[in-house]
Amino acid sequence: MSLHETRKIRIHQPENFQFDSIPDSHAWVDLHDHPTVEPVGPDTIPVIDLNDPKLVEKIGKACEEWGVFLISNHGIEPKLLNQFCSQMHRLFALPADVKLKVAKADALDAGYGGDPISRFFPKYTWSEAFTILDSPLEHAKKLWPDDYSSFCEVMEEYKKAMNPLGRRLMHAMLLSLGVSEEEIINVTPMGDFGKIKTVLSLNSYPACPDADRVLGLPPHSDNGFITFVYDNGVSGLQILRRKDDNGPKRWVTVPVVPDTFVVNVGDLMQVLTNGRFHNMVHRATIGKTYHRMSSAYFFASELDVKVSPLSKLTDPGVGPLYKTVTWPELLQMKNSLSYDEALEAIKIDSNLRGE
Repeated sequence: MSLHETRKIRIHQPENFQFDSIPDSHAWVDLHDHPTVEPVGPDTIPVIDLNDPKLVEKIGKACEEWGVFLISNHGIEPKLLNQFCSQMHRLFALPADVKLKVAKADALDAGYGGDPISRFFPKYTWSEAFTILDSPLEHAKKLWPDDYSSFCEVMEEYKKAMNPLGRRLMHAMLLSLGVSEEEIINVTPMGDFGKIKTVLSLNSYPACPDADRVLGLPPHSDNGFITFVYDNGVSGLQILRRKDDNGPKRWVTVPVVPDTFVVNVGDLMQVLTNGRFHNMVHRATIGKTYHRMSSAYFFASELDVKVSPLSKLTDPGVGPLYKTVTWPELLQMKNSLSYDEALEAIKIDSNLRGE
């Protein structure tokens, strides 16, 4: 299955968000399904220093217990991150009619539009997005005919800097589970994560005076192995903490920590690790005063790579938890089912696994 075969999802184009009152199409009624808590005490989201000598151990613990963590001392130059945020602001500050020149035809295209996962929900999101699959050059020329080069240069430099960081973290994740260096290179279907497909999404979440009734991004998990989230210093990302001894299911607000990235575990990593690491359900809320902008850099497998639980992480007497799947196949399942049913659909029945 090719990625093109999943491109059948029409998406809603963003509004200008200059409403006198929130239209019914954007008014959500179930935002308080679980309590919301601050990231303190037992709900303190791990912040991991990449120079920490116990890096591998701490990353493994965070992935098993949380599915999300923040990283500091990541090596990405502050100058580049400042330029990156400036270009995001520049993009979303363009007039609506200009941005619509590069509107997506459907959900998985590159370009400008609403978020594709909103199709699974009854209301529209209070957000806009710009997706970069390969080079942004073609779209940038339409947005800034006489001044497109700076946007392209910064986006390409950002991706170039992030790619080795992503591979480093995925490498550390598997090492934490006892997968050896040799096995990561020779046994993983990505070949030491060399066969990786990346997608960069730039996101805008305008402020709303009635913010408690709108949503920037509905609850979902990411499709790939991991996702890096970087924002402009405005709070809004929340993760769904599982029920435990400290309380029921709850939304934990991700803290704004300067010079850090948020790292989410995705669906493919859950499959690859045979459920040892779990994906992280998260959402984007809207602020009443400040305009939040963020980027999500997704690391998935190349389209033809078959991902299955590593044998090293599978009990021989029980067998793997999940069937083999490619990234496009997983996307197709999420398109036809829902964002919370796809992994269940590829689970192997316990009766067939020797349990």
